[in-house]
Amino acid sequence: QEKGSTFLQLGSSTEQQLQVIFEVLEEYDWTTFAVLTTLLPGHEDFVGYVEVLTDSSFIGWEHRGVLTLNLTEDPGGTRLRRQLREVSAQIRLLYCSRDEAELIFLAARDAGLTGPGHIWFVVGTNLGGSDRLPQHL
Repeated sequence: QEKGSTFLQLGSSTEQQLQVIFEVLEEYDWTTFAVLTTLLPGHEDFVGYVEVLTDSSFIGWEHRGVLTLNLTEDPGGTRLRRQLREVSAQIRLLYCSRDEAELIFLAARDAGLTGPGHIWFVVGTNLGGSDRLPQHL
């Protein structure tokens, strides 16, 4: 760092991330999706913004509901795997922290929901910060 220089790192907001995701969904004609969140602060805003985007669009979005995952009350992940299997949409919009994403994707992999035909979009403000991603993420 040079003397007198400033380093500024900006991240995209949840709203900006969702706008881009919905553009991708529209481009590929993927109109059916489900929303999954954890209890991470901001999850209610995330759900609300998804509703604003779908309600104000001329596209016929098929929103298959919201599933809020409580990871603290399921240490073995049994309930999490069951809940993930019950989501009928192949496209999932997930709002969570990086640590939660690791647990969720481990359970999703164990439930057979990470291979071909399963599309996940993960939204969050603290998902970066590592040069290496875990294998199951």
